Formats: sequence, structure tokens, C-alpha cells
Amino acid sequence: MKKSAHKTQKVSDKKMDKSVQIFGVTIFGTQMRQVLSKVGLQRKGMLHVATVNPEYVMEARGNSQFREILAHCLTVADGHGVVWALRLAQGKQIERISGVELAEEILKLADERGEKVFLLGAQTGIAEKAALEMASKYPHAHFMSYAGAQTVKVEKSEEASMTIAKINGFEPDYLLVAYGSPWQDIWIEENRPYLRVRVAMGVGGTLDEWAGVVANCLARMDKIGLKWMWRVLHEPWRWKRVVKVLQFGTLVLYHKLID
Repeated sequence: MKKSAHKTQKVSDKKMDKSVQIFGVTIFGTQMRQVLSKVGLQRKGMLHVATVNPEYVMEARGNSQFREILAHCLTVADGHGVVWALRLAQGKQIERISGVELAEEILKLADERGEKVFLLGAQTGIAEKAALEMASKYPHAHFMSYAGAQTVKVEKSEEASMTIAKINGFEPDYLLVAYGSPWQDIWIEENRPYLRVRVAMGVGGTLDEWAGVVANCLARMDKIGLKWMWRVLHEPWRWKRVVKVLQFGTLVLYHKLID
């Protein structure tokens, strides 16, 4: 059920105006309004939205498959670090588009139109609970959930086939995948030929927040770019991911100094 990322469908028509690039990763969606317009108008083929943060950028530097995948997605700057780096190093201002907020906007759109949303991934029971919570909040949208493979890195062909059969059987407009980075976006792209959805997006820990199993970050902390600290305090196992954030910041400052 796998397919090489090098054979992914070109999506040049989905790239945003005034795109910017940071360490080889292009951000195509620089304004929420434009991104939501693309999502709402998507009809032919599948639009893959990827929420880029410093961890994504650092992963892409050492992972050519992931870098190639991001080049064929509608990428947005999810992390404050990406926005900061572009402003500091290049003097470019773009809008930070939080992955959680973008996913919520997609649900609002689905609610307005009576569309279908499939929630995939996270730990057992989380997607189901998130679907129930969101169905209560957005009663005109239709939800379905499935945990999928618990270790997507070594997902078996029959596991992928079952997951795709469940998704396509529901015929969703939107597919939100919580397999973690970088696996969720790799999974979406490798299975692009088989998925019958209009928009697919990796959502990381969003389902955990919707399900209420992790505390939502305080708005004032998120506003100043400290959501990563909040997540580590509440989920200590994430500390290793902070290393990539620090590496990213160091790299930005280094390039600023040598320019």
C-alpha cells in the first residue's frame, strides 16, 4: 500500500502567492484567509496540508523523503519559531497558522456545509473520544474515527489496507491524521493514490486536546511562543523534541551572524 514520495502528485496549483523559504522548506500558505479559501474550494484530487514548525524544518534537513513531501504540500507556519526565524533572518513577515486553530476552522467549515470528517490516529480511544466531543460542538458535521496502526513506522500492508477501507467507506471530505511527526505526513503522501478525500492534514496532538486528555495550552503562553514548554511540562516524554527546537534556534542565529 506504500508508494514512493518521489511519485507524489504535483500541487503547484495549490501553492500560495508570496511563498517564503526557510532552510530548504517552503511555506506556501502565509495567510489563514488564503489557506481556508484553498481548503474550501478544493474539489479535484487531494490537498495535503502540512503544519511546519522548527522540528519539521530540522527533520527535513536530514530526511530527503520528508523534505520532498513538504515540497508537494500546502505548508503553513505552525510554529512561532518559523515566523521568528523568517523575520530575523530575512525580514519577512508571515502569519503564524496554528495547526490546532486551522483544524478547528476546518471543522467549522464542515459544520456549515454538513460535511464529513474522519479522525485517524492517536492512542487507543482518543480519536473516538475526540470525535464525540467535536460532534457535540459541531452538530451539523459528520464524524468517524479510527485509531489505525499504533506503530505507523512499521505499519503492515494489511493494516494500511484496513485503515484506507474504513476511510474510503465513510467518504469523508476531510481526513485529520494524528500519527505524529514526520510519520503522519509521510503516511498521507504514501497513500495518496488510494485515499478518496478532498483535504488531508496531519494534526499531531490536536486529537488529544479535543478529547480532553491533555490540558489546552494557556492562550498567553501560546501567544508568546511557549506552547512547546507547556507541552513538555504536561507531557515530559516530549523533552527530546525540544532539542530540535534549540538546534533550529542556534542555526538561525548562526546564519544571521555570518550573513
